[in-house]
Amino acid sequence: MSDFSMELNEDQLQVLRWVHDFAENVVRPAAHEWDEREETPWPIIEEAARIGLYSFDFVANCFADPTGLLFPLVNEELAWGDAGIALALLGSTLGVAGSLQPALPSRWPNGLRGASVTSVAFSSRPCACPRSMRDRTWVA
Repeated sequence: MSDFSMELNEDQLQVLRWVHDFAENVVRPAAHEWDEREETPWPIIEEAARIGLYSFDFVANCFADPTGLLFPLVNEELAWGDAGIALALLGSTLGVAGSLQPALPSRWPNGLRGASVTSVAFSSRPCACPRSMRDRTWVA
């Protein structure tokens, strides 16, 4: 196995330019409107599907990236456009994360070794989130 590197290869850079272009030209101009409407941005989701951004194949290819960098960077680029729309496009992928990654690294703490990504995400262990989130009592 090669040493870990944060250096992006040309394929990764090309994908990030493509996603950034979508975030800049489609997501950002519409973000305020959809935030005010408080509705699902179906036209943006349809456009993302038309160009292949909103697809299982795209998500699978991101998760298959051997560096593990591509999917978080794609999320970052979309969130730069608008975090809410980014979640509408890719927020539903957490459930497939465990099935696309073979196992968590053995360097992780003992309590996480052998666990799938989804089992860690949906663990019943106490979380580090604010009490209001744990108790489902929201502060207005």
